[in-house]
Amino acid sequence: MSLHNVHIKNIKQANDEDRLAIFIGAGVSKSSDTDYIALPSWSDLISELKSDLAITDDLDYLKLAQLHYLEFGEQKYSQTLKKYFPEDIAPSSLHKTILNINPRVIITTNWDYIIESAIEQEGYLYDTICTDKDLVKSTSQNKFIKIHGDFKNHNIVFKEDDYLNYSRNFPLIENYIKSVFSTHTVLFLGYSYNDINLKHIMKWIQSHSSSVPPMYLVNFRADKPQESYLRNHGVTTLVLDSNSYSVDDIPHLDKKSALTQSFLTAIIHNNRPVYANDEQEIISFIYERIKHLRQQSVINLTQIKRAITNCGLRYDSDGLSILELFRVKGALTTDYSETTRLIHEKFLDILTHIELLDAEEKESFYRRNSRFTDILSILAQANIKGIILSDVDDIGQTRYLVNEKISPCHELERQDREHMSFSACEYKSHDFIKTLSSESYERYKCGDYKGAFKKNADLIQTCKKHRIYSMLLIALFNKNAILWSLKYSFPTEQRNEYEKEIEVELQDEFFKFPRAEIKRNQVLYDFLSLYSVYQKANECTKKILDLTKTVEIIKSGGFSFNNDAYEPTSTHINILTFSLKNHIMIEQYAPYKAIMKDFVKIAILRQSVKDTVILNQYEIYSAIQFYSSKELRTELRIFFKKEDSTQLRLSVSDECSEWIVSTILSNLTERLIQDKKIFDGNEIKFENCVQILSLLDLSDVYISKIMSEFSQLIASSSTTIGTYEAINYFLAHQHSLFNRNIETDILITILNTLIDKFISKKAHGWDQHAILYRSINNLYGYIQVVKGKYTDKNRVRRLLSELQKFNPEEQRKFSKSLLYSIFNISNAEVRRIIKKFIQDVISKPKTKNIDDWEFDLWSVAVDFKDFDLEAVTKLNEYLEQFRDGKTFSTQLYSLKDIIQYLIENKKITLLEDINKELGALINDYKSRPNYSSI
Repeated sequence: MSLHNVHIKNIKQANDEDRLAIFIGAGVSKSSDTDYIALPSWSDLISELKSDLAITDDLDYLKLAQLHYLEFGEQKYSQTLKKYFPEDIAPSSLHKTILNINPRVIITTNWDYIIESAIEQEGYLYDTICTDKDLVKSTSQNKFIKIHGDFKNHNIVFKEDDYLNYSRNFPLIENYIKSVFSTHTVLFLGYSYNDINLKHIMKWIQSHSSSVPPMYLVNFRADKPQESYLRNHGVTTLVLDSNSYSVDDIPHLDKKSALTQSFLTAIIHNNRPVYANDEQEIISFIYERIKHLRQQSVINLTQIKRAITNCGLRYDSDGLSILELFRVKGALTTDYSETTRLIHEKFLDILTHIELLDAEEKESFYRRNSRFTDILSILAQANIKGIILSDVDDIGQTRYLVNEKISPCHELERQDREHMSFSACEYKSHDFIKTLSSESYERYKCGDYKGAFKKNADLIQTCKKHRIYSMLLIALFNKNAILWSLKYSFPTEQRNEYEKEIEVELQDEFFKFPRAEIKRNQVLYDFLSLYSVYQKANECTKKILDLTKTVEIIKSGGFSFNNDAYEPTSTHINILTFSLKNHIMIEQYAPYKAIMKDFVKIAILRQSVKDTVILNQYEIYSAIQFYSSKELRTELRIFFKKEDSTQLRLSVSDECSEWIVSTILSNLTERLIQDKKIFDGNEIKFENCVQILSLLDLSDVYISKIMSEFSQLIASSSTTIGTYEAINYFLAHQHSLFNRNIETDILITILNTLIDKFISKKAHGWDQHAILYRSINNLYGYIQVVKGKYTDKNRVRRLLSELQKFNPEEQRKFSKSLLYSIFNISNAEVRRIIKKFIQDVISKPKTKNIDDWEFDLWSVAVDFKDFDLEAVTKLNEYLEQFRDGKTFSTQLYSLKDIIQYLIENKKITLLEDINKELGALINDYKSRPNYSSI
């Protein structure tokens, strides 16, 4: 890197660290000259003073001013000076650029009010200091100091006595300025080599400590003796010229002012003059812009674009991105910078040259330019697989330099699966900070919120100690996520322990960061504050609406073309892995969940015009992780069996099928069985996983594995209505979509698992509910479809022996559900055993409530008993309580259904009048919804 650029880098770094002070001389004020108003030059002022004194000899300016004061008095002296400095001079673009740099301290030797006007117009927060009293009252960290006073305060410093008495008149300001030289990098603007004010400042520096930060003087012509003199006082001269700094777009300023503005703009935008033949400097320019992102495990694509500037991304079907560095005549952007784009062009020339090198020459280049491989490594962290060299080659393909630091796509997917498999994924590294982050995150995922909180607190302290600001910002965000779980989790003791723990005000903490870190981490902060997440949610909503219209057009025979068809996939993968691998605990936040679901919707919608929708592993993970069971069922309804239209299929890759069945389902089943926490979300994830599997055309091997997982879960105490219904849906869809021939032994094994649960008295309320309310009915149906026969009479006898201990009402319920279902799929011997048990239940005394009548009629319907004429009389008596319309029971619906069946299939016409009356009672109830029901 050239020495000039090293100095520019130092100035930029000092400003980023809030330790830049800018001294402003008369040359800056001259930038406000117009055709109508011009500030005087020193020669104009000195000529008038000499004319008033009738002096022709050359005198020291300070002595000349002193003589004028002594000869004509203070009033005449002040009037003479003041007329040269009108108060209504407008700030120039140079003044505004100085404020855009926003240095911690601005110091001027000028008496005019131009900087004050610029501060007021631009809305910057600076305390203006003209006197020691002003300095004492100042509360802002940003200060604008007029060390030579001004006319309003009647304390201008010009004559000889003013300089001699400066320490007595401005003791606080003098000491403050001297402290600035000790702590700040100083940049002098608007001073010539011979400026008298600069000479006095040099005397201050000379009398002060020899160990001071760098100082720089901007000038426009080389003068070796003067530069040596200044260097001897610790001041480096920066000579600006139009070869290094373009002034073409600043025609309204004189050349010196325009060069100064261009120079300051380069500091603001981190643009440095780069020389065409210095490949290391060109490469270093790109590297310096993105090197701070290395701290993260995964880099957000927006972070790359914001850091490099003047660039874009293209997206490929594999979900990876390609970086496009815009040229001078490339796409117009809001951050357009000709200097940056010229450097991009030089960098692209280097890349084009690399493509022509053989392996040995490439190796030599990489050894010579280690920063180049660092750039590729950082881009690989954002899944950027190359850099575009030209729009198209001879055969119409986009040419790009392949990023050799990125792993093959299948390997990236394998690595990512470790973070999406619903199991522990401890980060093994010598990096203590990333290890702490991983340990906190894994404890959080497992529900150990106290452990997560402690590890995260250690992480916050470590990040502060080592000033790792990106990781600190994530840890502060995570503190709130963990606290929310601690404060609103079920154990009361845990809630009380953390009740007084104060949540982090993320914005307040962020703005305490050094200025450079605020800029570097703005994209990360926007993500954690959910600002960019909401933005992305709006983009997704628009994308879904546009895609819906496009699909309708295509289905109507139209045609549509989309340049960014793969953008949602790349963005989805990037945002998801960015959150997972950087251990950001954002998955419970509604807008984040919404965009994850929207990416799945977009993937399905985009492919819905084909015969098959192929989801990648990231979409599968998002569907399992972020949807409720009901939402996902609605989303996947498009794949359900259709008789009257083309069947749309759901598919995944072979690797993905293996992953879902052997890893995700297995892990979720294990977590359900092991974890006894209520509402931990594992149940919903299991249901979602099974819903997806139910719609995939799976091999027999996978089916066998899935059924084995079902059997393990049913044998445990972790079953719920939802898990049973998911299994039921799986069986239904596998049969309706693929006419799947599941082996009888596998199905019987699951049934035996269920039976054994009752025999061993391990069945809980949800198990009974699933049995009684047919949440697992498709299991029996599937055994029937594959022509299986249940033959285990000994197991059935043990089941019946257990049911004998139940009360009559429960026996009737189990007879209608579990026993009759087994009866229908059994051989003759087992049927005989079950029928005898049910007939014994039928013969037991009844209370003759509605459940009894329903069971009696059901017994007739399944031919376990004959119809009893007395039933008509008893039913009439039972219905009497409902005839006044004041009460109603929803069980009348099921009673009517079974009576309707008996009339139509068993030809029991004696029930027709009761059937009509039941219909009337139900209709009356529907028309009078406010009546109570029992």
